[in-house]
Amino acid sequence: MDGAGRSAEGRQYRGSTSRLDLHGELARLHEVVPLEPKPGVPPSSGYLAEVLQKLQATPAKFAIRAAYEDDRPSAFISERAGIPAVVLPFTVGGTDQAKDLFSLYEDTISRLLAGLKK
Repeated sequence: MDGAGRSAEGRQYRGSTSRLDLHGELARLHEVVPLEPKPGVPPSSGYLAEVLQKLQATPAKFAIRAAYEDDRPSAFISERAGIPAVVLPFTVGGTDQAKDLFSLYEDTISRLLAGLKK
């Protein structure tokens, strides 16, 4: 892993789903709590309240979601927990910057690092 990726290494995050596990593993991030109770199942207001309680006990540096996912749950958590919401491309073409495999990882790392600076 290069120097840029090492800057995010070991940081805790609140992931939107287990679909982002690979990104977390590559950057050596530790998921505090998933935003969705099960992959593909939108969180209820009660579940989001549970997420906030878990984040009080184990704070996270940012809330992560894939670019194709609904932004409302991560924005809700971001606002209430006082952490930045970070949008990752998830796949090639997921964002304008992620045009191939190399730029996918470059974009992912730059977005994670920008989230740490907020």
